[in-house]
Amino acid sequence: MLALAIDTATEICSIALGNREHLIDETSFVAGRSHLEMLLPALERLLARQGLSVRQLEQIVAGTGPGTFSGLRVGVATCRALSQALAIPIAGSSSLAALAAGAASCLIDEQQNLAAVINARRGQVFARLYRKSKRTVFPASAVYCLKPEELVEVVTVASTGPVVAAGDGVIAYKKVFYGAAGVRPLPPEDERHQVRSFYHLPGEKSRMKYSAEALLKVLPAYIREPDADKTVLLRKKGTWQ
Repeated sequence: MLALAIDTATEICSIALGNREHLIDETSFVAGRSHLEMLLPALERLLARQGLSVRQLEQIVAGTGPGTFSGLRVGVATCRALSQALAIPIAGSSSLAALAAGAASCLIDEQQNLAAVINARRGQVFARLYRKSKRTVFPASAVYCLKPEELVEVVTVASTGPVVAAGDGVIAYKKVFYGAAGVRPLPPEDERHQVRSFYHLPGEKSRMKYSAEALLKVLPAYIREPDADKTVLLRKKGTWQ
């Protein structure tokens, strides 16, 4: 089965082709705030590199965040448009879960917590605690949107040992995470800080059917109101906390 997975939750966009048992190819690039301009050309280059056509795709998975609002809108809308145009099934997949799956190899045992942390900007991060079980990871907390200092306090209280931390939110707030007792961030240069869409790919035996109802249910995970809404509030009410 040839599946396409796209994740645009962070400034680094990730695209993967294949399935969890057989990765055909993947690419990642720094999109910044230019996901709209860069995503489709990057997908075309990836397909061309493998001699594939978009019409050969059999399933699509969209990384649903949480993450940058504009990036998520572009990624999810692109996946939904392709699903509808090609009449192939689509599914949504948590970007935090994909980040945790990629970093799970650093966990010592099944009792240790991993904090997947994505930069939410405005001095905040999106995060969730995970634990590993055999070859997978599972959530061990709710999804947080907190200041880095608040998150450190929450995760250390919730854990009996050092919490491994990974993600671009860790890199964005190095002083907080690398100086916190009870938190063990991955080295700054570790590639596992990046969300890889490989971890969104379905298994080889995954079989879904296309339906308009399922397509409409694939939505970005907005944990916080969009920046544009805050701009309107600023104009109407002044400062916000």
